[in-house]
Amino acid sequence: MKNMMMKAGKSCLRSACVHWMIVVMVLLTVSCSRQPDQQLQPESPAAAPENRQAQTEATCCWVAITNQATKKIEVYDPADATWSTPKWSWMPTTALSYNTASEIALWEAPTDIKVRNNTVFANTAQVITATSYRLATIARYTGTGTRGQKLWVMGFNDTTSLHAMEILPDGNSVVASAGVDWPQGWIRIYSSSQPAPNHGVNTQYYFPSAHAVLWDETHKVLWALGNQLRKYGYNTTRSGGTITNPKLDLLMTYNVLPSPWGHDLSADVNNPDQLLLTTNGGAYTFHISTGTFSDIPGAAYDTFVKAISSQPGQNMLVETKPSSGCTLNNWCTSVVHFYNAANGNAAGSRTVSGAAIYKGKTFDPNYY
Repeated sequence: MKNMMMKAGKSCLRSACVHWMIVVMVLLTVSCSRQPDQQLQPESPAAAPENRQAQTEATCCWVAITNQATKKIEVYDPADATWSTPKWSWMPTTALSYNTASEIALWEAPTDIKVRNNTVFANTAQVITATSYRLATIARYTGTGTRGQKLWVMGFNDTTSLHAMEILPDGNSVVASAGVDWPQGWIRIYSSSQPAPNHGVNTQYYFPSAHAVLWDETHKVLWALGNQLRKYGYNTTRSGGTITNPKLDLLMTYNVLPSPWGHDLSADVNNPDQLLLTTNGGAYTFHISTGTFSDIPGAAYDTFVKAISSQPGQNMLVETKPSSGCTLNNWCTSVVHFYNAANGNAAGSRTVSGAAIYKGKTFDPNYY
């Protein structure tokens, strides 16, 4: 989001519940106590969070934010009426095995967060992937080791402007760089599944203003969003890729977005034939089988939406977009909005006082 370029009035980056335990080593993903169509209650500063234990596993209903004011990933429960204390927060530290000079110094402000079920790394059941402008990392979330412990990390130069990251089921990963100046940008696939010194083998694919990457387990493809939407195969026969030297294979390019400059891309967890995406100009559903776009309905359709996601079984969309009350930069907000996924009606919001949120997204560990 540094050195933002403005064109045609676009002021954004052109390039963006009960505690369950694990038994017999099987990770259980649990759902929230709210009923699927229950509307969020309006937030009330005087209301206290429900008196329940914070669960440790990532679930369908928690929301993770990239708080650029604290430089932390913070995770909250929408069922709590106020978001004053996160269920969990994280940033690279020396206690989590990150190097002060070569890694922590590159963690300027978080830009993306995902949690995934993944057992590739020793003593892990779930991992997080997180990016800042110049750092991409995989860290343990659940397992027998330390939560937040570094599993893989890669630093980048000051022209990179990382916006997103995805870990593939085999432990390799893809990072997306929007670049600082147009027409910079790329996506790069890494052999992050491999132990050092072979963990940094990579191939780069030029992609101006790359902002989002998403693994689609249903169709076994990688989606990437920038100034267009692309579909990639992974380690196909044509690409010649292997787990130790991974490659992408461009299968399809959707050159014309409904409006310019893509920002975010998520699975529609309630419909495997759909993706959710946002651009400078609006919020959309992409229909995979037909290759067509449609507007997201109601109030959920808005401009400059920086993050969009859905909650499994909750009939709910989660969005963040810039607000005038956030002054750290001109792409941040302190508010996470919720909408009815069927009609787009507003269904409540949650505010993190003093936060500068770039993305707020469902903290869902499952691939779709």
